[in-house]
Amino acid sequence: MPILPCHTCDSREPHRELTRDEKEWLKDRLVKRNVDDYRMCEAPGCRHVRTGLRQCAGYGDRHIRIPEPD
Repeated sequence: MPILPCHTCDSREPHRELTRDEKEWLKDRLVKRNVDDYRMCEAPGCRHVRTGLRQCAGYGDRHIRIPEPD
């Protein structure tokens, strides 16, 4: 699990790949076909999404967070 800077936490945190359900949610949110390069911050309560190269998800919305699972 890579340690990457998190825009929301303002620190370096572990990030993981998204699950299938999380990818589907993000595809709908960003209106994109492929979100394989996105990672989610694992810090407690964060769940901020970023790409491998950028600290934010992009597209003008810098604070996209994956919802907690049901």
